[in-house]
Amino acid sequence: MNHDICTHYLLRLKSLLRFFTALMVVTTCTPLHAVALLSDKLELYLPWTHYRGQTYSVQMNPAAGSVHAFRLNSTTTRDVSTFESVLAIVDDDLTVAIPVVGFRGELYRATLNHDGGDVFRVTNAAPVSATTGRGVPLSATLMETRTVEQIALEYPIAAFAGIELRYDVSVYRIGYQTQDAFGNLVSASGVVGVPLGIPAGAPLLSFQHGTITRSDHAPSINPEETGADLALYLMAARGYAVAVPDYLGFGDNTGLHPFMHAKTLAWSTIDLIRAVRSLAADIGFPLNGQLFLAGYSEGGYATMAAQREIETHHADELIITASAPMAGAYDLSGTMLQQALSGNPLPRPMYFPYLLLAYNQIYGFDGDLENLLNENIATAVPGLFDGSNDGDMIDDALPATARELFSPVLIAALENNGYHPLRAALAHNDVYRWTPVSPMRLYHCLDDEHVPYANALVAMDYFNTVGADVSLETLFLGGHSDCAIPALLSGNAWFDSLVVLP
Repeated sequence: MNHDICTHYLLRLKSLLRFFTALMVVTTCTPLHAVALLSDKLELYLPWTHYRGQTYSVQMNPAAGSVHAFRLNSTTTRDVSTFESVLAIVDDDLTVAIPVVGFRGELYRATLNHDGGDVFRVTNAAPVSATTGRGVPLSATLMETRTVEQIALEYPIAAFAGIELRYDVSVYRIGYQTQDAFGNLVSASGVVGVPLGIPAGAPLLSFQHGTITRSDHAPSINPEETGADLALYLMAARGYAVAVPDYLGFGDNTGLHPFMHAKTLAWSTIDLIRAVRSLAADIGFPLNGQLFLAGYSEGGYATMAAQREIETHHADELIITASAPMAGAYDLSGTMLQQALSGNPLPRPMYFPYLLLAYNQIYGFDGDLENLLNENIATAVPGLFDGSNDGDMIDDALPATARELFSPVLIAALENNGYHPLRAALAHNDVYRWTPVSPMRLYHCLDDEHVPYANALVAMDYFNTVGADVSLETLFLGGHSDCAIPALLSGNAWFDSLVVLP
């Protein structure tokens, strides 16, 4: 590609991005069940488009010579009975109304007007506003109280690591409101560990847990299964108030968990923080205004997503003291896709169909799973993620390579760098392409086999380029599972150096 073409393409991309972000914020009024996608190459995918009694999936490419226009590339008839509702509506004048489209990690609504032939021009676009009612607490139920002595006996690692336990801890199950992937208001849940008898304000720590698949492993049901108990009891006994979201799909929220979906992970985290702050104010529990974010594995990814969301959209409401994303798959479209397509046996096969099922539910790739998953497993895979199987059980039921997991059509599209909306969805859910404001420290083991260390390197390269206050602590303590506790202890030590404890 020559320099003039590159320059033209970058100018088109920047102009369209400015156009999407320039107009006033508007609110989606009706419940939605799908998200359209606009890729960095300006390929527009509308999964469910209704026109004159028929539903289609539509793919458009950028129209030559126009910054804000698309050329119709393909349409495929879809059976509307396989989906809850359509997304884009096309009227008799061929005006296309799109309530929500994802582009570069953000959500917009847009209108396309027919410009003649097979060309459609963007005539209106604006960011989608937040749903009213998010963060409202719905319930608070005491689960248990443990004394300092009980915590020390249950967690001898505290003495080994030199963690001073100072307060008894009560753990509450919290119900609250958040929004789903489409902006619809939904119920969610989590837990909060509260230090008892604290004489002055406590800092608030939001801890995001790693990947789970069983419903009874949600932190609000069994925090030990996620490692959330280490934060709930050890950090709360130090003097932190500790909040742990269940995430959508667990606890009070049913259905498939939207695995590795940046927005819902961020929203469920932020809205639990809001609910905890509201409850603390109602009962007079003292918080000191400091806010820390940390998480491991999917929780590391969720932590980075939450910081991005807070600093992009809620900087006037929440100020982050420091964040510690640990062992997260920040680079889905690069590092993680390369791992999937390497041809080597995958150390954790369940990650990839988990993500594909979740993204298909959100972005509506295909109603026939055999077009996404290998025909030998397509029928069985959804049942593996019904909330009754843990990750090891799912791994044992799955083949170990991408060619055995995914359909030949999907593999070909991804390997040949061809267009597939999954590629756009992965890029849309990368969480490192922004400029952090608050201090961030990444923790990652060099030999992490499940979530490659390269995720941290890619993120750091970007953060260094934009001059962000981010550092990387490389650990040499084994693989993904072995590294969890050392990473958490290192993050705890860093937070303790910044915290104002009573």
